[in-house]
Amino acid sequence: MNDSFTVEHVDLSVRVAHLRQLAADFDDLRSQAVDFDTTPGTALLRAAIPLYLRAQSLAARLAAQVTGLDASPYAQVPGSRESLDALRAAIGTAAMAASDIAQALAANPLQGTRLGGPSEHEARFRDHDAAAPVLTEHFQEAAHHLELCSTICHYVAHDIAKDTTAVPETTALPAPAKLNAEQYEALTALAHGGARLEVRDRRAHIATLDGTQVTTHSFRSLDALGLLHHDASVPLRRGRDITVTAEGHRALAHRPQPVFPPSAAPTPPAPAPAAVRAVGR
Repeated sequence: MNDSFTVEHVDLSVRVAHLRQLAADFDDLRSQAVDFDTTPGTALLRAAIPLYLRAQSLAARLAAQVTGLDASPYAQVPGSRESLDALRAAIGTAAMAASDIAQALAANPLQGTRLGGPSEHEARFRDHDAAAPVLTEHFQEAAHHLELCSTICHYVAHDIAKDTTAVPETTALPAPAKLNAEQYEALTALAHGGARLEVRDRRAHIATLDGTQVTTHSFRSLDALGLLHHDASVPLRRGRDITVTAEGHRALAHRPQPVFPPSAAPTPPAPAPAAVRAVGR
């Protein structure tokens, strides 16, 4: 995207806020899918239906945001096509998450009584044993799709905020961002040769040059502060190069130095016995 392009007199902050809330809601539903108890039976049916309905609702909300952005002045911003395409694709990904949960509901055996065949007790245990791994796989797939939706909403919101905020040249630079120790360590690792945002084992992963571990939470917080740059139009499956922005380097340059307590003055050694006798004479 063209970082120098600005849209004046247009407030897209509401759209940005909606996308950030969507990112948080997708991530919250992902957490529920990851921790979901996939023990087959009636309890799963009752617990999974609200998740299914919520996934459908999130897909509908995302579609509404795409429609609104497509009709807004943001569509005239160079590079906006890539962001809109990413959000458009995310609608399908959200629908796939809802479908994953729906398939789990369809694969979940219930407590109805069979006609004939083996004893009910044996049949029920056999059905449950066969369904358990299938249910687990469906919820893992749903969590993966929800994570991708959250990531896309977060990054597009960041790019819209960056590309549609006019910054007068005469405006004094704001104070550099103050970070916590974990964020400083993550930013330092990212500044040393850059890094790549990848998908490994169906989860977002930040690969740094020196192998320093950077959590997704730290990465998103640094990105939200404008300290990182990456191309949101590049699909996550291909990996995205991450660089530290000028503001990120400024934050590192103003990193507070650790303050150590002053060391105690050394205790003078006790005089030798001979010296004590000499003074007493």
